[in-house]
Amino acid sequence: MATDGTLPSKQKAAQFHPKDQTVHINEVPIPSIKPDELLVKVRAASLCHSDLMLFEPNEQGLNLGSGEPFTMVYTPTASPRLSLINPQGHEGCGTVLEVGSQAQGFTKGDRVGWLPIVDCCFECEACQVHNLYCETGQSKVQGMTVDGYFQTYCAVKWQNAAKIPDGMDLDSSAPIFCAGATAYNSVEATHSELKGTPSDMFVAVIGCGGLGHLGIQYLKAHGYNVIGIDLSPDALEEAKAQGADHVFNPSKDKDYVQQIRSITGKGCHAAINFTNSAPAYASTPDVIRYNGVLMVTGIPQKPIQFSGMDVSMLRIRVRGANNGRTDQLRRCLEFSHKHGIKPHVTQFKLEEFQSMLDTMHEGKHKGRMGVLFD
Repeated sequence: MATDGTLPSKQKAAQFHPKDQTVHINEVPIPSIKPDELLVKVRAASLCHSDLMLFEPNEQGLNLGSGEPFTMVYTPTASPRLSLINPQGHEGCGTVLEVGSQAQGFTKGDRVGWLPIVDCCFECEACQVHNLYCETGQSKVQGMTVDGYFQTYCAVKWQNAAKIPDGMDLDSSAPIFCAGATAYNSVEATHSELKGTPSDMFVAVIGCGGLGHLGIQYLKAHGYNVIGIDLSPDALEEAKAQGADHVFNPSKDKDYVQQIRSITGKGCHAAINFTNSAPAYASTPDVIRYNGVLMVTGIPQKPIQFSGMDVSMLRIRVRGANNGRTDQLRRCLEFSHKHGIKPHVTQFKLEEFQSMLDTMHEGKHKGRMGVLFD
């Protein structure tokens, strides 16, 4: 399906060039949608530390394209230049302009956000866990190997899209569609493991930046006491602003484990690790009480290890969470709107993309950063 003729034929896009490892603002065609797609005018798209992997070697076996330029999007991994950071996903939101003939449940004018996995079947057993592992073996991540969302118009699979509730701010919602979904799923998985009254329980959030500051909000909405742990003073300041009851910087608070045990009695009932740091994971059991939950959300470039004895003897219960499926995304949106959960977003123009990247490289930001389109 082609555009209806009222749109320009070209648009600007921030594109990563694998050959010279840089980002250029290029002019590219506006996409024509397939029958199972929506054409969306992007209002906002978010950036995360995972985008830095485009400029640095990674050890996750991720293929960053065939050498041709592709439009960037916010994608989950991590940068070895930073110590405590947040794994997050691909994020964008906007307004539906066209609806493919096979798309279901959407009309022109709907405000939507979406998940980024394409070329999956959405139906197999693996897709019910995560579309990245579709049994077809053809799954691709928009912004990694195919075009993403740092462009004014993009094509979105209708199965990935979810409507944004009325009254929810569109301009600041982009981070919800991976960072928020990942944080929400991590908190919900933790909540399902904990038996007791949340106000009597403590959860540590390790990595309080782009993902963690949302995790803190979801935990507080459930009523938990939250302890924020991060190496960045800015991230800890943001953690306190979002309701963390206590915060610690392990590089300065050398006795932070003892302080946490003093505050909690026997240690935290759970810890959600949003970082890409293997050392941070190695120290996470220190702040958890016996039979506490260790939620693996961040993905370090180095392998993480846990004691087989600790896992077998239930010293810790290791669980995992990610950005999930579209049905979980809808629940995340409903919960976020009900409880007034909102990302802290610093926004740039598309032409300021390099400045945004530089700021992220330097770690001089709070919450999320992204592009706000006209």
